Amino acid sequence: MKSFKSFIYKIIPLLSEALSTPVFNTKSSAGPNSGMDRYEIFANKVWGKEDHIKNDGGTVVIKKLELGGKTYSASKPDDKKIFIKDWMDTGGAGFKIINPAMKVSDLAKTPEYGGKGGATTISESTQELMTCAVVLNGYQYDGSDIDAKDAADIIETAKGKFGKIIGATGKEKLLEQFTENWYDLATAVSSANAILKLTGAPDKVFWTGQSWDKEIEPYNPPVAGIKDYNSSDMVVKGGDGIYYGFSLKKKPSSKADDPTLINKPITGDKSALKSILTSKGMKSIENAKIKFFDQILSDWKFKSAPDKKLIKKGIKKLSDKERGKLIRKVNNDWINDRLRGKGPTKNIFWKTMDKELMKHSKDFVRNFMKLLFRVELADLINLDEFKFYLLTGIGKKTSSGIGIEPAELKDLPMTIEVLSKVFKKNKLSLGKTLDKSGKPIAQPWEWTGGPDLAAKVRYTIYNDKDALINIDIRYKGSKTAEPQFQAIATPVFRNLFH
Repeated sequence: MKSFKSFIYKIIPLLSEALSTPVFNTKSSAGPNSGMDRYEIFANKVWGKEDHIKNDGGTVVIKKLELGGKTYSASKPDDKKIFIKDWMDTGGAGFKIINPAMKVSDLAKTPEYGGKGGATTISESTQELMTCAVVLNGYQYDGSDIDAKDAADIIETAKGKFGKIIGATGKEKLLEQFTENWYDLATAVSSANAILKLTGAPDKVFWTGQSWDKEIEPYNPPVAGIKDYNSSDMVVKGGDGIYYGFSLKKKPSSKADDPTLINKPITGDKSALKSILTSKGMKSIENAKIKFFDQILSDWKFKSAPDKKLIKKGIKKLSDKERGKLIRKVNNDWINDRLRGKGPTKNIFWKTMDKELMKHSKDFVRNFMKLLFRVELADLINLDEFKFYLLTGIGKKTSSGIGIEPAELKDLPMTIEVLSKVFKKNKLSLGKTLDKSGKPIAQPWEWTGGPDLAAKVRYTIYNDKDALINIDIRYKGSKTAEPQFQAIATPVFRNLFH
């Protein structure tokens, strides 16, 4: 079996992103640690004595750190907690890696940090298909630690089952991404263990990433404005003849924040708000978005001849295609500054959206939570024939292979019961998200100077004073796409299920 290091050297040309103190001051927005503070991910790796991948393809185990003149040793377990607290207090001021002495920027921003270093081509569908294949292996894997050799054997066995996944035809190329993909394998094994314990030996396994097979199509009933209201990523027909649907999520450890429950746009034809706000309110948000970006285009200085012709035509007369072409040429950092409230361009887009949300906040919080957990599916299908689950696989790469924890499983009746109790109290509200010291985080339009704010809007759904769901509204990549909702359950909300 090839070693993990040999795999790293194979993908050296793909490493392109580096770590930095500003990067550590943000949360990972993708990958196995999505939702975690990056300085905490870093601390976990340092005190776990794990290899860090460098930009030159080599690896390093970090032994000693410095923060504002104070030193922390990876050989002293108590230093980890102190380091994390001190980082929270200082924002990483005076951060250095002193043993071995090296620049932070020498470290690659790998998938553990939500970056693409070392895994540029990994598809989001790979983990789903890997879970399907591992379920078809038919084994529940004992133990929390699986060494690299056994992990590689699991992958090879799973590859042989790929052809039996109904709905996966045409995705055979993704088999290449199974090889030594420890990040996805760990959570796939955790998920498969839970699925097999629930369903027994699988009769059939369906992947819904491309379409719903005719056999299971009746369990994905059409709902106006929502594509695939049944959000199951895979469906297993158990030996008992019942169909079990699983909406797959993943995280590195049971103590980590939950992954986002939704990735839905706030504007456009597929907006998650269309079924919640009035058509007039949606129109106001769309118009504010266009005005905001038109102003950005007016403020930005274009130099090439084709751009000058478009500008001369008049910003307001541009087609969507022409407007998109110009927006893609504007410096991304420059746009992000406007999104976070800096610069002369006022962010009327975010502020208009906030106005409309707050106008309908009571309906929004109830309907948004129903959408997150697909509560109304119970009224649309026969739950004696199809059982729906939210499933979070838990696992990560370790220095010797992969580490597995029991997956978290929530069925639809349980979710309905929990939400019914919350709704009955009638104390839900939409408010500002608090920082770790308990202070409200300012929204971009409230920025009046000082430290930069994030280029996103943040809310929290509260049940009386208890924070249940933290919501981010942000762009993921291109600014010509639609900004998206991301929602993460808090520990308080998770505890409602115990």
